[in-house]
Amino acid sequence: MNAGRAESAADPGLVAPPPTAFSIVYLCTGNRCRSPMAEAWTRHLAAECDLPLVAGSAGILDLGPVGSPTPALDVMRGAGIDLSGHRARALARVDMAAADLVIGFERKHVAAAVVDAGVPYERAFTLIELVRLLEASEPLGEQGPVAPESRVEGARRAVERAHGSRGEPDLGTGEDLADPVGAPARVYEATSKRIAELSGRLLRGLFG
Repeated sequence: MNAGRAESAADPGLVAPPPTAFSIVYLCTGNRCRSPMAEAWTRHLAAECDLPLVAGSAGILDLGPVGSPTPALDVMRGAGIDLSGHRARALARVDMAAADLVIGFERKHVAAAVVDAGVPYERAFTLIELVRLLEASEPLGEQGPVAPESRVEGARRAVERAHGSRGEPDLGTGEDLADPVGAPARVYEATSKRIAELSGRLLRGLFG
């Protein structure tokens, strides 16, 4: 994995990210739709800005190495992103110890990351929750050219600030993003657009 470029970790956590990269693992239920969409959108948007970031994804269920459903492939292909090579990975088979940030789409994903995978609660959020907290925290301000390692440390501090303002653990469903599996194609389209929007806001909140 190259520092300064966004990449996909084929097995996130199995290959440690370089010290000059911030690492994100997205976690959904089956690792077929939401988390691979977010992984791909995050890599795509980060590459456009040459952000020092690596991204991977997993699911709380072990479905075997199945691919994304056709509607998800079609929606992402329409956005210029190829998910055809994606294969589902199970949380139980992934070491998340090296991840700077684990992002779920429902509160049960965050709970599984913390309870089953041992991810520190201060590094596990739902996507909607984290974007909200980052946008409510003190802005990073304008930056000139910054070394990748400094940008990584800045992103880690942004996560610390977000956790510090989140209050007591909340395992309700107020900030869940629903699974499109089995829904009409228009729902996949809406889900992809929502994830793309949230991913862009996430990267702005982390890196300014």
